Amino acid sequence: MIGILYSARTLNRMINGKSFEKPAFYVEAAHKAGEEIVFFSVYDINWKRGTVWGWDGTKRVRLKKVLPQVIINRTRTNTFHYKNTICRLKQMGKTIFNEQNVVSKLDIHNILVKNPMLLPHLPATSSVTHHAVEQLFGENTSLFLKPRTASVGDGIIRIRKKDNNMIAEINVLGRTLRKKVSIDQIIDIVRKKKRRYLVQQGVSLMPYQGNPVDFRVSMQKNGSGCWQYTGMVGKVAKKGAIVTNLHCGGTSMKASELFAHWGWDGAEIERKVVELGLRIVQTLDKELSQIADLGLDIAVDEQQHPWFIEANFRDMRVTFRDAGEKETWQSSYSAPVNYAAYLIGQLNEREDQHQQQLNGSG
Repeated sequence: MIGILYSARTLNRMINGKSFEKPAFYVEAAHKAGEEIVFFSVYDINWKRGTVWGWDGTKRVRLKKVLPQVIINRTRTNTFHYKNTICRLKQMGKTIFNEQNVVSKLDIHNILVKNPMLLPHLPATSSVTHHAVEQLFGENTSLFLKPRTASVGDGIIRIRKKDNNMIAEINVLGRTLRKKVSIDQIIDIVRKKKRRYLVQQGVSLMPYQGNPVDFRVSMQKNGSGCWQYTGMVGKVAKKGAIVTNLHCGGTSMKASELFAHWGWDGAEIERKVVELGLRIVQTLDKELSQIADLGLDIAVDEQQHPWFIEANFRDMRVTFRDAGEKETWQSSYSAPVNYAAYLIGQLNEREDQHQQQLNGSG
């Protein structure tokens, strides 16, 4: 049996048909893989009995199920409660992938920068200090200051040069606030937010109708236990915005349509992006435990050169849905289920081998 772990709020929304998740896709993929599936929250676990009060993804009722051996983590592991839950499940011998899905963007950069093949695709990135901001601002026309663990573009600040001044553009729930600042003032703004920030070289994104574009690239492990490229989709910022996130008013668009609009060889650009994406996830896989389902944000500049922006360990997948890429959207759900089924097969095989050894020794 495959389990998918959610927050209680998200699970309730799913049961009532009001979530961004599409449980029917998980259920269909599990059925094809010959596995049962159960959706549950941390509050549904009976630790003493090793059971969950879960949902099967169809009827609006809960059922008692054995705690699954393989679990897909869809919680946001940035609190002690969720971290402790994952730890307890692992102590019980459960296999959890994407177990740590809130990872510092600076930590990700520090892992990737060790791979020389990735260096041309990584914007210069550092902790926020007066010296770092001053140095990077002297070398680039724009910089981004980002909370290290925030999602959906919240709290991102762009600073750029205009008429010998430094202009800060601050994303606040999809609105962009602009003000003239000094380096000391921008450092002070970051400090007051009480979140750890990084500063990053600004990449010149290709525009669509005057608005910046980047791409969500789905990289997932499949039913053979290998990394696969599932698909990519464009994210177009709303007018005047500094981020492309759908949560902040951005829109999804088929990558092929964007490449055609720019007059590019779409197949060649896609090849470059896929090659970069595979290098990124394979590099991260060597240092991060049990990762298997990532949505990478990759930008392409005017020279058709791809740049890594950030990695999302809890991809919402809705970008594919909103762009009308239904087949890719559904595949992004089936891949993690197929990988979970593969892991179950591996566990069963090891158990059979262990049993054979015991029988042989007896």
